[in-house]
Amino acid sequence: MRHHSELDLHLERGETGTTLAGSLVQRIRQSILTGVLKPGDRLPASRRLARQLGVARGTITSAIDILVSEDLLVARRGAGVFVSEAPARLDDTESGLSAEFVVSLPEVPPPDMDSAAEARFDFRPCRPSTREFPQQHWKRCLAMAAAGDRAPDYGDPCGSPELRRAVADYLRRSRGLVAKPDEIIVTSGIIHAVGLLSALFLERGAKVIMEDPGYPLARQVLQTSGAEVLPCPVDDNGLIVEALPESGRDFAFVYVTPSHQFPMGSRLSPSRREALIGWAAKNRVIVLEDDYDGEFRFDVPPLPPLAAMRNNCVVHLGTFSKTLFPNLRIGFAVAPAPLIEAMQRYRAIHEYAPNSIVQAALAEFIRAGHFEKHIHRMRRVYRAKRLALRECLAEYDIPGKLIGLESGLHAVLMLPHEVNAERISAAARHDSLLVPPAGRYHFGPESPPNGLVIGYSEPDIETLKSGLRQLALLIRR
Repeated sequence: MRHHSELDLHLERGETGTTLAGSLVQRIRQSILTGVLKPGDRLPASRRLARQLGVARGTITSAIDILVSEDLLVARRGAGVFVSEAPARLDDTESGLSAEFVVSLPEVPPPDMDSAAEARFDFRPCRPSTREFPQQHWKRCLAMAAAGDRAPDYGDPCGSPELRRAVADYLRRSRGLVAKPDEIIVTSGIIHAVGLLSALFLERGAKVIMEDPGYPLARQVLQTSGAEVLPCPVDDNGLIVEALPESGRDFAFVYVTPSHQFPMGSRLSPSRREALIGWAAKNRVIVLEDDYDGEFRFDVPPLPPLAAMRNNCVVHLGTFSKTLFPNLRIGFAVAPAPLIEAMQRYRAIHEYAPNSIVQAALAEFIRAGHFEKHIHRMRRVYRAKRLALRECLAEYDIPGKLIGLESGLHAVLMLPHEVNAERISAAARHDSLLVPPAGRYHFGPESPPNGLVIGYSEPDIETLKSGLRQLALLIRR
C-alpha cells in the first residue's frame, strides 16, 4: 500500500459557483482520474490537509464524505482515508445521460416563430412598446406581492382567485364579456391555453380548421398534438364562413382571430360572426377565439368578442403579452366551468400552478387602475405611430396598399404584382431590416398574399421613419 505524506493540492478561492469543499472535491477527483492518486494511496490526515490548504477541517471532511459516497475514496476506521481499489470510471467531459440512451428521441420540429436577429429596424408583428410602461407602479405592486404571506402549497392550478376576479371585472367593463371567476383559468399565454385544450380534445387524426394565412405557432401546437389542420381563406371581412365545410362533425376546433385577423388585419364582420357561431353550434365544433390584441382599435367602433355573443361553443383566449410585455408570461382562457375544471386538473398533473407572486402583483396592478390607464395611454401612442406609418408611405412614395390599420399593432402593405414581397423581405434582412412577408404565415393551396407585415408598435417614431425610408430604397432598387 502506498502512502502520501503530502498531497499536491491547491484551492482557487472565489471560483464562480463553487464552494471550497466543492473545489476540493474536483481537485481530488481529477487527481484520481488522471492517475496522480493510485488505488490504495492514503490521503493525509484531515487536520494536516486543512493546515496545508488553509481551510477549516470541516471543509476537508465534507469533501471526503462526497468522494466516499462516489466510491472514489474509502474510509477505514483507525487507519485513514484511501483511494478506492476499483474507483468508478468517470469522465469530467461526459457526465449525465449518455447519447447512446437517447438515439430514438422523437423528432421535435423547431418552433415556428418569427426569428429574431440583430437588426437596426425590427418590424416584426406582435411586439408592443415597453418604453411607456409604468415601471414604478409595477415595482410597487411586485413589492406588495412579495411581502405577502408565504403559502406552504403551490396554489390553485386555475390561477389565483384574486387575479381571476380582476380579469373577470376587466372583461365585463371593457369588452362586454361577462364571466365568473370559476369560468376563467390563468395561463402562460394563448399558446399555453391552446396546448391545454389540445391535450384534452385532440386525438391523432383529429381535424381542426384554421384561418389561412394564420398564426404559425398555434398551427404547430395543434399539429404536434396529432391534428390535421385544414385552411380556410380570409378576406376583408375576416374568415370566409361560407368556405367552411357543410358538415363539420369531424372537426374538433375552428381557430379564429376575429378582432384583428392575424396577419392580414381584417375584422370578422357582424354577419359572419353570427354565421360562424351558428355553424359551430350546429356541428358541435369548439371555436377558439384568439383575442391577442383586441384592446387596440382606432378608426372603427368596438365589436364584442365572439364569447360575449349568445353562444355555447366559444372559448375566449386572451393575453397580457401585447397590453403589458411578453415576458410577463400571463394570459387567460374563458370557458364554461366544467371545461375550466378539466384544464385545471390536467395542468395540476403536469405543472402544478402558475407563479402566485406575479399573479398577485398583476391582480393589484389591475385593481388599482394602472392596467386600464396604461391601455388608454398606449392607444394614443400607437395611434401616433400608425399615422406616421401612413404618412411615410406617401412621403417616400412606397407602392402598394396598406390594410389592417384600423386596429391592432401591425398592418400589411399589399404590394403590386411586379414587386415580390418574398424577395423584398429577404433583401431587407440582409440590409438589417426585419419585415416578414405575409406569405410566411400562409399554408393553404392558394397563392400566398403578396404583402409585407409591418409591426409598427415597438419602434419609436424616428426609428419607424428611418426603417420605412430604408424599405423605400430597397423597393426602388
